[in-house]
Amino acid sequence: PRLDNVEGLEWLIKNGYANRDKILLMGGSYGGYMALLLHGRHPEYFKAVVDIFGVSNLFSFVKSVPDFWKPIMKQWVGDPVEDKDKFTEDSPITYLDTMTRPMLVIQGAKDPRVVKAESDQVVEALEKQGTDIKYIVLDDEGHGFSKKENEIKVYEEVLEFFEQYV
Repeated sequence: PRLDNVEGLEWLIKNGYANRDKILLMGGSYGGYMALLLHGRHPEYFKAVVDIFGVSNLFSFVKSVPDFWKPIMKQWVGDPVEDKDKFTEDSPITYLDTMTRPMLVIQGAKDPRVVKAESDQVVEALEKQGTDIKYIVLDDEGHGFSKKENEIKVYEEVLEFFEQYV
């Protein structure tokens, strides 16, 4: 999927639908994971990145999912021991040093699927290396938006964030 995204970007650029210097990236849940991975592996494409509820580290993710997900994690994501190299290659946290674009990270404090620690670890590491990063934690949300006022607040923040880079 990562390389499909890159190929799609190249097609959009080549056919005049996107300007290589003006691409903004945003994703939520799996899309948040992919936004982080694309930012780490292909930062040259993006002016700024928004991650909403995204997995940053496959090793910690498989340990933190709800108990009823644990039996399917090997089939769904893989095994952290048997697939250690693939987990490392596919974990956004592996590519912190190339995550240099400004970022906005949004996380629900009560998220049972992608726990807050997933966002905490990437935000803390990027702050240490000096990446321009803003972190919004929604104390009364889980994985997604259950309250319309939170959804409106987040998308206003996203709009304000992206307006800085267009």
